[in-house]
Amino acid sequence: MSDMHPADLIDPLAGSPTIEVLPEPIELVRQLPPNPPEALQMKFVGSAYRAAYVEAANFVQAADEYAAKHGRGGLATLGRVVDFGSGWGRITRMLLALVPAQRLYALDVDQGMTALVNTTLPGVNAITVGPEPPTVLGDSSVDAIVAFSVFSHLAGHAHATWAAEFGRILSPGGVVALTVLDDSFFDQVAAAHAAAAAGSTDPFAESFTTGFPDVSASRAGYKAGQLQYASTGGGEMRTGDYYGWAVAPRAYVERVWGESGIRVLEWVPSGVLFNQAMVFLRKDEPGPPGEARRSLRSILRPSDHRP
Repeated sequence: MSDMHPADLIDPLAGSPTIEVLPEPIELVRQLPPNPPEALQMKFVGSAYRAAYVEAANFVQAADEYAAKHGRGGLATLGRVVDFGSGWGRITRMLLALVPAQRLYALDVDQGMTALVNTTLPGVNAITVGPEPPTVLGDSSVDAIVAFSVFSHLAGHAHATWAAEFGRILSPGGVVALTVLDDSFFDQVAAAHAAAAAGSTDPFAESFTTGFPDVSASRAGYKAGQLQYASTGGGEMRTGDYYGWAVAPRAYVERVWGESGIRVLEWVPSGVLFNQAMVFLRKDEPGPPGEARRSLRSILRPSDHRP
């Protein structure tokens, strides 16, 4: 705890430099944001510059098309849009082609990354969140959420709690576009085991072999509808208790998200759009009042029924 008091800041703040040009909210038609260093891009997304943006563009375009097909309209027609797990902001940048900065929210667990988004994309609402909910966003306050390569890393308890939080903050009819690792990931794990047996010491491949020592057992668990998780951690903020490699079968996603009132509408296997499966979901809208009453009557005991 700092021993500094507010009064201690009066003279230092009064004597600090005066800003000459006020920052303006980012508009891509007028200005392009600076990119973070290549090493940082690679650390967070495994690629940099054009390759990173091609993947981001494919994801955002698909999310927009599915929103227009299954939701209340494309992303440009909606209210608040959340980029969950925004990192340094590559998906956020692509969303700015469709969504004004004031309606765009970039959420990440890493305060350094939200500070970077605030600096490079002024006007975007960058918010630091904890590893688990809640967020500061209000009930039914968001119309769309996108999450690229986030749930492909979350342990089961984190996956479920964020699904529940999305169910809280999404408006009825709101949509979610996310990616997960599917069963094709186990082919990479099997290849890593073969490489390790041949003497390879690649650290990336080693994380597969140590996390999934028995590929057959992992495949069987996946086919049984169970999320397969290997703890790896990813730096100071992304600790191994919730962050690693997560392979989520469709049955698991449908069950967990369905408990939050959010239904799977599209499932595109990995290798079609990019190297993860894309899942598009929509929050159920409330039925007519009469339907709600009938539903309530159906769960009451006969002696509890009222006319």
